[in-house]
Amino acid sequence: MTESAMPAEIVTQLKTTSHCLHSLIRLRSALAPFRTTLHALGKRGQEPEGRRQLLMLWRPCQEQLDFLLDKACSSQTTRLRLLREELENNLLDETFHAAALDDLAETLEQAGEAMLLEIERDLRLTVARLEEAQAV
Repeated sequence: MTESAMPAEIVTQLKTTSHCLHSLIRLRSALAPFRTTLHALGKRGQEPEGRRQLLMLWRPCQEQLDFLLDKACSSQTTRLRLLREELENNLLDETFHAAALDDLAETLEQAGEAMLLEIERDLRLTVARLEEAQAV
């Protein structure tokens, strides 16, 4: 079956799911160096150079979160939005707490895992709908 023969809503759902999955994978990849650097810097993260490094590593995370939140492809979007806001507020505080930042980043990763499970479920449902459409 070609794309033009598929119901438009199924094509749209597959494209959205694909984009969200791609963005989620990139978010997870961006969080890893952020957390590694946060651990490596320790108290030096409070110094201007350490803070600059963390902010630079947070930017790719922001970009992927922006995409995920814009696409609203999960029930996790509200949780992601709140976690992002709290993490960024903590990161921008004059004296941030590295342990709190790490906890927030870990919770963000957990929300990403939950989103991944939702995407997998949505993909299975979309495939089932596609199979139904083919059978008709």
